[in-house]
Amino acid sequence: MNESRDLARFVSELKFDNLPKNVVARAKDLVLDQVGIMIACATLPWSKIIYDYVRDWGDCKEESTVAYYGHKTKVENAVFANSSFGHGFEIDDHYLPGESHPGCIVVPSSLAMGEREHASGKDVLAAVVAGYEVMGRINRAITPSCSDRGFHAHTSISGPFGAAAAGGKILGFDPDLMVNALSIAGSHSSGTKEYDQNGGSIKRMHAGMAAHGGLRSALIAKKGITGPPTILEGKHGFCHAFSDSYRLNEITDDLGKDFKVVMGQGFKFYCSCGAMHSGLDGLRMIMAAHDDVREDNIAEIVMGTNSNSRYHVDAKVTDITSAQFSAPFSLALTLITGTNGFTDYTDANVRNPRILNLAAKVRMEVNPDMEKEAWKRGSLITVKLKSGKVYEQKVEYCKGLAENPLSREEFEGKFRGLAGVAADQETTDKILRMVLNLEQLDDVSKLVELMVRK
Repeated sequence: MNESRDLARFVSELKFDNLPKNVVARAKDLVLDQVGIMIACATLPWSKIIYDYVRDWGDCKEESTVAYYGHKTKVENAVFANSSFGHGFEIDDHYLPGESHPGCIVVPSSLAMGEREHASGKDVLAAVVAGYEVMGRINRAITPSCSDRGFHAHTSISGPFGAAAAGGKILGFDPDLMVNALSIAGSHSSGTKEYDQNGGSIKRMHAGMAAHGGLRSALIAKKGITGPPTILEGKHGFCHAFSDSYRLNEITDDLGKDFKVVMGQGFKFYCSCGAMHSGLDGLRMIMAAHDDVREDNIAEIVMGTNSNSRYHVDAKVTDITSAQFSAPFSLALTLITGTNGFTDYTDANVRNPRILNLAAKVRMEVNPDMEKEAWKRGSLITVKLKSGKVYEQKVEYCKGLAENPLSREEFEGKFRGLAGVAADQETTDKILRMVLNLEQLDDVSKLVELMVRK
């Protein structure tokens, strides 16, 4: 029953030079993916609101940079904006076994604190690995109970721990200081999933809230504020408070030996909740195989999935957020536009009668086979045509997961497409080269500079 201290010791003692080569390579890809997302999503309407809010905080120490905009402010303020951007359009990475989105928390936190401290690329990569493992392992312990209770376990509940770990690692915390940082972070956990029922833009802030709280936890711990060293496992600790059932062994099993979170991370291929991605894959496969699967021929589309996904991605469409959590809307979007990308989830499409009429023909149901292996988030898509023909496609693991990875071309194409929303090709190329050689960088500020619009 020393999970909190064990986790803190792991973060404190982790050394870049001891990381396996495949873990380092994966960590660089995690950074690259998130950098592209931050740059693109900074341009979205709600991101501009968040940026304006940060600017309203007034004159602050110029420690870290707000991505795309270039405004320098205190590290906590910068990461509030950057993490909000990183989680701003349902395209950030996800760790399926832990139902978590570490990238939008850990990467912006590592870069913001890294810029403040003029950390090297090696230092940042070590912080990224530490933050991912902390956040993902904690989520493994509380999944699925925490999420089933309605908490946003994926991001804002576990996120403060990931940010505190990354920030504390950059600051060089010893195990005692690190356990205080993690303990304080536990008091910042908050947020529900009601957005997946009735929309609202608050979800866009959940990562920013978590990262802000996590870095504040590290900085206040350095000043001398302390917390209970049993924050995770204690009688009134995090796991007990946020879940009805939990598995503490998930936090420490093979800790420091098996980098299961880093290596198990998935990269999203569509701008929507990952719980529907296997369904989107299945429909695209049916469309590619059968020319008669067209909008005017559809009688019904059925998405069979597990019970958790059934209700998580069947939102009433009222705005862009709810559309991204509506499998019926997204499947209709796939059939009509052919894509579910950055330019597809728009106010115009949310009001498009063609999409809405087709979405009304999509039915969600719990499929017994998918329920047996719910952790895979698989789907069985059934397309029924007006002619009476029926096509089915089962997808166990969606495109982008570790079990069904993107090709290198697809992965770098995703980055280029997102970064290209706001950066020219020369800058995009420079970022790509710099991140893929991040361990050679003496000061991560050089990377951050490239993330600002010219």
